[in-house]
Amino acid sequence: MERSLNEETYDKLKHDIMTFQLAPGDVISAQKIATRYNVSRTPAREAIVKLEKENLLKIMPQSGTYVARINTERASQEWFVRMSLEVAMVDKFLENADDDTIARMEQYNSRLIDYDDKREDKSRVEIDNEFHQLVYTCSGEHLADEIIKTQMSHYNRIRYLAELNQSIISKTNDEHKELIEATKNRNRTAYLQVIQKHVYRILKEEDNLRKVYPDYFEI
Repeated sequence: MERSLNEETYDKLKHDIMTFQLAPGDVISAQKIATRYNVSRTPAREAIVKLEKENLLKIMPQSGTYVARINTERASQEWFVRMSLEVAMVDKFLENADDDTIARMEQYNSRLIDYDDKREDKSRVEIDNEFHQLVYTCSGEHLADEIIKTQMSHYNRIRYLAELNQSIISKTNDEHKELIEATKNRNRTAYLQVIQKHVYRILKEEDNLRKVYPDYFEI
């Protein structure tokens, strides 16, 4: 029971950091977390330790604990890992993708196109992640899937910011359609072109996002 509560507190705190409900630079403490999520200080402290290791919190001796700003160097390295993995599994995915996989890709993208936060219990980024998780699962690359889930924190924070921009949302939906079409046609060249553009585009938006949210990024 205690372990479950520790994980639940960690998940809630991480979600609030990733979605900017707790903004970069916000001061937190075990007591504040305990109060926020109605838990004891033990799971609160455990969550702080784990998220500090993930570079989402900064513990400053004699000063306090802060929500970390987005580290763009780290985000770039995370992008490299994701791009490398997604490109490397294209052949396996196109070989294994069946009608059910394609139908599920279309279902996820329909949810993104018609997204309504009053109806959905997940964010757009979470649904987008599930769309791409189909590729990892279909390819049999379960370790890659685990790496993507646990090591993309700063890259994903940029994605969450980008999702606040309607023009970026439209591009995401259109690129998903292109990926689905390439999958249907088993068109490796087209799939590679789209996935490289799709994954890299978020980093290209970084300069614009810095202008809108200057306090969210490390200098």
